[in-house]
Amino acid sequence: MTDPLRVILANDAELIIEGLKGVLAPYPERVQVVATAQGDPDIVQEALVETDADVMLIDSFGRTGAGIDAVAKVLATDPSFAVVVFTEADDLRHLFSALRAGVRGYLLKTISSDELVASLERIAGGEVVVDAGLATEAAIMAARTSSRQRWVGAHLGLSRREAEVLRSVAHGRSVDEVAAELGVGRETIRTHLQQIYRKLGVNDRAGAVAKAWREGLNE
Repeated sequence: MTDPLRVILANDAELIIEGLKGVLAPYPERVQVVATAQGDPDIVQEALVETDADVMLIDSFGRTGAGIDAVAKVLATDPSFAVVVFTEADDLRHLFSALRAGVRGYLLKTISSDELVASLERIAGGEVVVDAGLATEAAIMAARTSSRQRWVGAHLGLSRREAEVLRSVAHGRSVDEVAAELGVGRETIRTHLQQIYRKLGVNDRAGAVAKAWREGLNE
């Protein structure tokens, strides 16, 4: 008989963790919850001490970007287990950020409990498992863009000019300096910045610059 999958459950709310336990409870012969971790510090600490787990299932935090930040911190410890994101975020930007961080699974909360357990088993067996709908969408995007030149930032939905503006801003240039560099008016740059904020899901220049550094757009 195969031993049950050893899982760590992580989130920043105890109620969510208890809910995940309830989802997995009907599968005692296939899944065993060996630890729980609540909030970024506990999640990272658990990654350092729990060496017998097969998978850490991180229920993506409600705060924008917090789940991926926690994932990156965990993976920076080089854990012995696979890290899986369980989320409602069905957009490619979030998926790509998670995959770049090194997750082995990206599962949407629309799946059934049977599918969740089966996916965790596949991931523990060495596979990378991504929600089928998102995987298809990513493949379509790749097909559409493979025949034309790509630019840094295209994967985030930024136009070539928006990527240029963001890169300049990330290097510390002011609106006036960017406008002079690109040969356009300062209001044009401000318009580009508003579009950049919207596409990146941030509220201001500081958020956009932080995102640019995380995504490597400053290079």
